[in-house]
Amino acid sequence: MKARFCVGVCGIAIAFSSAWAAAPRSKSLAQFDAGFAQCEKKHPEMRGQGDRAYAGLYRLKLDDSLRATLTEARQSALYKSERRRAAQNLTKSMAASDVTERLELQCQALQGEIAKTPADTKR
Repeated sequence: MKARFCVGVCGIAIAFSSAWAAAPRSKSLAQFDAGFAQCEKKHPEMRGQGDRAYAGLYRLKLDDSLRATLTEARQSALYKSERRRAAQNLTKSMAASDVTERLELQCQALQGEIAKTPADTKR
């Protein structure tokens, strides 16, 4: 009986931890994507390189598993609402010159991360 209880508790803990871990990824990914979209507007050569930049920034290996995880996170309701919120906040603050300068510095840093991350031949 103790073994079943321990297995049940462990199963619930694992399920809870994976759900809890998905929430921060969705939120941070949404904020990253909103900023990266601004970089894509300024630098067309960055278009389509978001996953490479994200992987490089967080020192992750860009493989099919990570791509699937990112796709799954982008389809979640939490991601969509956070992305909308982040885009609105960026739009409101773009009038300030310091925000524009910081965004340009971030774009340059992301270009460096893209350059460091090897291109994946599979798409």
